[in-house]
Amino acid sequence: MELIYFIILNLVIYMPFHLFEEAAGDFPKWMYTHKWLPYHMTHGHWMANNIFIYYPLLLLAVFLYIINETFACFGTAILVWGIINFADHFFYTVKDRKVSPGLVTGIFFLVNSIKGLSVFVKSGSFSVPGMAAGIITGIILFSLPMGLCIVVYNFFEKIIK
Repeated sequence: MELIYFIILNLVIYMPFHLFEEAAGDFPKWMYTHKWLPYHMTHGHWMANNIFIYYPLLLLAVFLYIINETFACFGTAILVWGIINFADHFFYTVKDRKVSPGLVTGIFFLVNSIKGLSVFVKSGSFSVPGMAAGIITGIILFSLPMGLCIVVYNFFEKIIK
């Protein structure tokens, strides 16, 4: 199977399945109580952040990979992002001794991402610097939207109300 299928599958898992699981578990409240955000968001505000900040950054990475496969780091970053997403939910599940909203679909991210990365490692595109760039980019894809979410809080707050 080609790497692109695993990359696209992570996006399909994320929206709508992962977001639905998180919404059902009141993820905005969970984020606030776990100090991920300095304020409590409404579900609408949280969803706006996902639709207008998180997802476009992921789509940009996929687009860069699709237009030029020498940008393999952007494709692998989506898989690394999936592993980090799982790890975050898993960590808090263990820490809280309660299932974190998003853990179940996070397991799908983990399985899909590991399979995708194994395909990448076996491909002719693999290189250690490329993998390192993919890991760094995956970390950025996970953390940058969180920072942007805090920066644009007031903007979304005005629109959502």
